[in-house]
Amino acid sequence: MMAHHTPNALDAALNATGKAHPLLTDLPAVPAPSPITAAQRGADWIALYDCVGWCTLDHAGADGQPGWHQGPLLTAPAPAPNVNALPTNEPRSLFEARVTQTREEAAVWGIDSKIWLDCGGESMELTVAATDEFIASTEAFLLKLRGLRDHLAVVSRDDFPADEAKKAAYMAAQDARIKAIDAARAGE
Repeated sequence: MMAHHTPNALDAALNATGKAHPLLTDLPAVPAPSPITAAQRGADWIALYDCVGWCTLDHAGADGQPGWHQGPLLTAPAPAPNVNALPTNEPRSLFEARVTQTREEAAVWGIDSKIWLDCGGESMELTVAATDEFIASTEAFLLKLRGLRDHLAVVSRDDFPADEAKKAAYMAAQDARIKAIDAARAGE
């Protein structure tokens, strides 16, 4: 005898309807998996690779066995592409930062810990004092940027979108003009 399945609210919510499911709309987004730290890998890992507990490098795999260690990467996503950027689906970052520690042959070379900060293709190695300076200058810039945002809100009140038909006509006229000039030069 076949069991009879009685529909319930969960079944109704999970059926593909093409509409937002009211039972599922308030669920929190699933966070991206965090990189595994050396502490999570265990004491044997730490001993084998002379690793520090906060390091997220995979010394046994893709990252090899460097004498340096890195913590998790922090990113500040860009809200818009760069003006001259090529179209891409890749998410872009304004800043990327992580703690990096060099400790290979520490008895000889010492241990050197810095924040590696990438800003639009430029990289900086920051000490604690330099990080404090960067934070202070960034906070000062953000105050000024808030003022610019308020100015933009006033200035942009009269903005309106382009007329696509007029744009196409303008570009066609420009193209015809350039072709006529090229044809005239070719006939010289």
